Amino acid sequence: AELHGYIDYKANLNGSLATKVPAHYTSKSCSKCGHTSDANRPNKGLLFRCECCSHELHADLIGARNIAMRALLVRQDWMSTGSLSASPNVSNGEAKAQILSRFSELRWSSDASPHHSSGTPLDAG
Repeated sequence: AELHGYIDYKANLNGSLATKVPAHYTSKSCSKCGHTSDANRPNKGLLFRCECCSHELHADLIGARNIAMRALLVRQDWMSTGSLSASPNVSNGEAKAQILSRFSELRWSSDASPHHSSGTPLDAG
């Protein structure tokens, strides 16, 4: 909690907003097709290989992409509605399932590659 407070403090100093996003399944969900499974991380190693679409990437990059997409979705909701779309401390199982279902629809677009100067990682399908 102390680190979160420090990050909030630094964000406010820079005129920014820090928000937490649920990290559930970020290292087991394919950022290309959305398939989520323990089997996507063979032997719980650093290689991510989707059992559905065969997409391969370092597991840390998969997790980072999924977190980035979730943060962008929360920010997008905040910009359009004035309220955050997801609460990170979800105690209600039904609310948590609804949030995770929404996150499962996110896809990483090739436009988000560092080789492109514009575009957004959020892709509708």
